[in-house]
Amino acid sequence: MYQPAAGARHTASEATMCKAWVLDQAQAESFFRLSKPLREGERHDFDWLPCSIKGRLRESGREWAFEINAAGTSAWIDGEETRSFGCSQAQCEPLVILMPDPAAQ
Repeated sequence: MYQPAAGARHTASEATMCKAWVLDQAQAESFFRLSKPLREGERHDFDWLPCSIKGRLRESGREWAFEINAAGTSAWIDGEETRSFGCSQAQCEPLVILMPDPAAQ
């Protein structure tokens, strides 16, 4: 899904990049397995891209809506509860478009 930030200019190259980025179920599962929960303030260690993949998952008997951002973060949402995750491990590099800057962490 390509969704530029409100007020951001749409670029064809950015839209093409987002449309080319796909994860199959096994890759999404790998992304989640390699990710770690983000504590308050840690989200700022990651960039943001207007590319995301949305879906649903089941974990410990709960069904969550998820969104993976192409810059290495994800959010799981179930009603009022949101869990944030980030992947900065080298194994995540083939699963995202932009890895976090190691100097920022």
